[in-house]
Amino acid sequence: MRARLPENPPAQAGLALQRYLKAVGDDGKSARVLLESIQDSQVFGEYKLFFERWKGSLEGALFLEATTRAPLAIGLGNKTPLENGLAIHHTYGVPYLPGSALKGLARRVAPKQLSEEDSRVLFGSAESAGFIVFWDGWLDPAYQKPFQKDVITVHHPGYYKGGQAWPTDFDDPNPVAFLSVRPGVKFHLALSSPDLKATSWLYLAAELLCYGLKHLGLGGKTNTGYGYFGNIKIIVPERPKTLQEQGQELLNRSLPTIQQIEKAQDLSKADQLAAELKGLAPAIRRPTLEALRSHLQSIRQWNLEKKRCQEIQALLEET
Repeated sequence: MRARLPENPPAQAGLALQRYLKAVGDDGKSARVLLESIQDSQVFGEYKLFFERWKGSLEGALFLEATTRAPLAIGLGNKTPLENGLAIHHTYGVPYLPGSALKGLARRVAPKQLSEEDSRVLFGSAESAGFIVFWDGWLDPAYQKPFQKDVITVHHPGYYKGGQAWPTDFDDPNPVAFLSVRPGVKFHLALSSPDLKATSWLYLAAELLCYGLKHLGLGGKTNTGYGYFGNIKIIVPERPKTLQEQGQELLNRSLPTIQQIEKAQDLSKADQLAAELKGLAPAIRRPTLEALRSHLQSIRQWNLEKKRCQEIQALLEET
């Protein structure tokens, strides 16, 4: 039977892999044609919107950017009409790195670098959940053709099937086509914690994951060189500034203006500054208002019978 895809095969790689194998029992010809079509397919344009929404939803997460430096075969055991599968997103048809696999890889590294107590904090135990969330790793939208057709060659099929024949140089090799991720494809990985102050723990988990991706490999066939990553970049989230820190920054910016108020003719600057502070949270504006009041007292311009001083005092008393 001739192996042929329909005139307009689906661009969604996962759907093609599950539904568009046209024949079996043809020495793998149909499988090779199918995998070649997936290899040449491009990622849906809508995937970029999903990726940006996913990344934007993880505010405060620590991100890693990791690029495959060898073919990646993760999810080989997933069920497909072929003999091997691949971890492909059901909706968008792109390869992804399951969070469970990433957590398992980091857990493999942990005994070499962490105490048992620290490992329980990061990964959890039978009594409590882990402190760190390992999210699925997502494909960078810039990589439009992440797949490639790959081949596993069984050189001694009779021997590996459990037969009586011993492997010899006269056996007929049996090449089996399967799908993998190309080398040089970038993924974005995310780690987060319920505690917004847990940056040090996030960084520790990221270091474990980096070591595993570089030296142990992810997915299947790591003993034959698959699943290794390079060019790994850790992007530590910027810690949100506290109200006190924001208040101190505002005070530092406002002090030159306050110091310029030296006599009654300069009081319009105090009015303008007070007006600018009205829309801010009380905890942020209070240090600046206190500095303004103290300065007006020092130059003998503080009088609660005056409207401007009443307004400044009212702002100070708000909570």
